[in-house]
Amino acid sequence: MNRTNPFDEIEQFLGRTTLGGDRMWGRDLRTTDIDVAEYDDEFVVMADLPGYDREDIDVRATEGRLTISAERGADPEIAESEDADRRYLRRERRHESITRSVDLPGHVVDEDASATYRHGVLTVTLPKAVDEAADGHRIDVA
Repeated sequence: MNRTNPFDEIEQFLGRTTLGGDRMWGRDLRTTDIDVAEYDDEFVVMADLPGYDREDIDVRATEGRLTISAERGADPEIAESEDADRRYLRRERRHESITRSVDLPGHVVDEDASATYRHGVLTVTLPKAVDEAADGHRIDVA
């Protein structure tokens, strides 16, 4: 008799991989998609964060690593007072938080980094650190 694990069938139906824990369609459920671009004098990281408020996004650059965290969801006190007056027929929206870290491909000036958030896309601009050794040391001719 061939016995199957019913949870394997559920994971297959949902499109989850059997290797990666909480992963669906090849990506972590608690993360965000990002692009990293390099320009002559800066790196630009773009992250999809639809539905988050600007105040709920935290961006940190430390020692060549950029970390983006965001959290959204109803305030528990407000949700409880609202729930007393209604009966949900379906409730899928919930508290959600994500964190994504990426190693930057070069040295940056953390203090001069900037970020903007428009239309659900976070754009972080990180100026490259000037590597004076690459140009060598100039020697004045007397």
